[in-house]
Amino acid sequence: MAHKTVWVLPEINSGDEAVSKLSLGLLTAATDVAEKIGADVIAVSLGAEFFDASRALAGHGVKQHYFFKDPPLEHFSAGAYAAALLTRLRGDCPRLFIIGDTALGRELAPCLAVLLDAPLVTGCARIDFSDPAGPRFYRPVYAGQLWQEVPPETASTILVTMDPASLDIKSATTGAPETQIIEPALSPEAIRVRHIEYLPADFQKVDVADAPVIIAAGMGAAPDDLFPLVEELAALLEGAIGATRPVIDTGKVPRERLIGQTGKVVGPDFYLALGVAGASHHVGGIQDSGKIVAVNRDPQAAIFKSSDIGISADLRDVLPDLIKRIKQARENGEIV
Repeated sequence: MAHKTVWVLPEINSGDEAVSKLSLGLLTAATDVAEKIGADVIAVSLGAEFFDASRALAGHGVKQHYFFKDPPLEHFSAGAYAAALLTRLRGDCPRLFIIGDTALGRELAPCLAVLLDAPLVTGCARIDFSDPAGPRFYRPVYAGQLWQEVPPETASTILVTMDPASLDIKSATTGAPETQIIEPALSPEAIRVRHIEYLPADFQKVDVADAPVIIAAGMGAAPDDLFPLVEELAALLEGAIGATRPVIDTGKVPRERLIGQTGKVVGPDFYLALGVAGASHHVGGIQDSGKIVAVNRDPQAAIFKSSDIGISADLRDVLPDLIKRIKQARENGEIV
């Protein structure tokens, strides 16, 4: 079966002021594969009303842009998105359909895989098309200590969700793509899940695996006089609370907030470790974090070896003053 295209779903929305790093990375991944197999890149967008994303897609190797326009596509629904894409996917039969390994992608990709009876590789970090007839996909396992090789043997479209942390960004010498508006005319009765409303997130209860900011409590932050300050700081920073195993064992933090190789592997933009010793199994679960700041009264604590900034101090001195300064900065309009 001939495959002349590679599809990609950059998460570009009409209200976005700039194209996200995730979207640019997905476009780069699609372009890299397309160049190796001699295919064209087709970018996909969905919405209730058309918005022109050609400027955002220009210079990223995209040959064509499919915009699926239908009222049920106003808000994300895996069922609606899959139903809208299905007919065109079957007709085009792209070699790959690359989607981000995000909340959207982790829900949409399995749905499409079932409907297409197609293979799905999740959390992929590297695609190898050196042998076009036998591509290889690699994803990290055991907190990135090992790589799993996935060799799907199929002539059909392969669905791939790409790990955002693995994506590079490169530009390509292409202009704006040609846009084609597709109206799937979905039946509202066929959409089983409907958007009702958006609820503001409780940042302290967001899954630590998805949180952009994490406040991690070690045993040094677990005493009864300190832990309420940890919670207050997390609320001020709009961060999710995580913990090491000894803190989990105290019952102060639920088991699903355990961070480390035996718990959740995380990669927030900002990771604040309070009273965390830095055991290897914990550190192994935070390596993908953007900025790691640690506070521990032990100047020899192992956590400092993995930190961008380390502060040797007593949390009883640090936390009250830090909370006070953040509150004052907000009152003065220095931060929002």
